[in-house]
Amino acid sequence: MLSELPDDVLLHIMHFMNTKTAVGTSLLSKRWNNVWKCLTTLCFSLSDFKTLASYDQFVNHIVSQRDTSIGLHRLDFEACDIKEELLHLVPPLLHDVPHLSIHLHTRSLNMFNYSIPFLFFSHSLTSLTLSIDRSRRIFILPQPIQLPALRTLNLTNVGFVVMDSDECVEPFSSCLVLDSLVLEWCYLTNPWKVLSISNPNLSRCTMKRYSFRLLLSTPNLTYLAIGKSMFPCEVSSTCDLALLQEADIDITCDSHAIVLRLLKMLSYVKILTLSEPVLKTILLVSYFFCVFFFLCLHYIT
Repeated sequence: MLSELPDDVLLHIMHFMNTKTAVGTSLLSKRWNNVWKCLTTLCFSLSDFKTLASYDQFVNHIVSQRDTSIGLHRLDFEACDIKEELLHLVPPLLHDVPHLSIHLHTRSLNMFNYSIPFLFFSHSLTSLTLSIDRSRRIFILPQPIQLPALRTLNLTNVGFVVMDSDECVEPFSSCLVLDSLVLEWCYLTNPWKVLSISNPNLSRCTMKRYSFRLLLSTPNLTYLAIGKSMFPCEVSSTCDLALLQEADIDITCDSHAIVLRLLKMLSYVKILTLSEPVLKTILLVSYFFCVFFFLCLHYIT
């Protein structure tokens, strides 16, 4: 009875399966041979395969047999080690794909600038997740990133090049409609420089475990989360963040000056969550201020 259903219904059912299972339906009967080739969502996961060779073979089979006249809506791609021959299989799948996730695991010891033109110069991507195994820092992004349609960007363990002559780097300046940005374990090639986020439409920004100074030019920001950085890093803003609704600050910092500047920057926030180290710094400042006040009062009297 299932085989008598139209292709649209079968594809709808197959979208609830993982990609390996969906492709496996081709073994059921001749009726199912070509249905999977019209899937608009593909997820390639290493955990579904016993060996890397069988995984590579599966990806190659999908790329070579899929109906390329059907555009992809979402692609989730995972690879072990950055192998050019495997990554070169991906471009044929990316014609006008709006949602893309790439997860790379690598044992390489060398840092290099890996260029993926089809990825960082796309006019169709609206959502991009790029995650690199944080055991190695080897992935340096080109800049500025030319993704004019991008609205959501999540980056893990990627770097940005800063020239010695530059005071700051602005990798997202060409992402004019960017609404949500998440950076985790990201870094600059020169950690003493500044990462500038100058996106007027940015609404949500999350920074975790970063290792650089941060400058915000985001007048429409409504949510800001700053997680623990590699070392105490300053955060400043060129605007007053008057639309900020919620902020979550979890940093380890003994510098009361950095904390006070950060709190001043968040003066318009409606909901503020502070970590224990931040509260301890604030209380310590308050204690010394009270002591200083009473000493001055005692001296005057």
